[in-house]
Amino acid sequence: MAIAQGICNSFKQQLFLGVHDFRATGGDIFKLALYTAAANLDATTTAYTSSNEVVSPNYSAGGASLTNLGTFLTAPTAFIDYADLTFVNVTLTTRGCLIYNTTPSANDNSNNPLTNPSVCVLDFGGDKQAVAGDITIVFPSATATTALIRIT
Repeated sequence: MAIAQGICNSFKQQLFLGVHDFRATGGDIFKLALYTAAANLDATTTAYTSSNEVVSPNYSAGGASLTNLGTFLTAPTAFIDYADLTFVNVTLTTRGCLIYNTTPSANDNSNNPLTNPSVCVLDFGGDKQAVAGDITIVFPSATATTALIRIT
């Protein structure tokens, strides 16, 4: 098992189907779930899974909602920014995370409803641990060259 960082393949196609609405106000709700090193997540991940998700007091299955700070364009690159996310007073070890959409705006290519479609997988490069402490996911600066999710 392994976590390999990347934008999910299904997400790329779903952009053309209008599945994901990234507007800061009135857009879809995106969440971030934490996983152990035993998780099998990569670009082929199509939806949220609870398999090998961390378990901890004060951490809810499915993770937590992200705060969308908006979409931006610095031609020719479009990008999105999220506020840093802190899981408070947790005891856990995590290796990576999955960002996924809990309220997709459209159906799949066959017009079937989607449930929690994935956006991207992040590998923290090693285990991160908290013991009755906080874990903060720090998003990179919102620029055309550093934003986490960007299209050029």
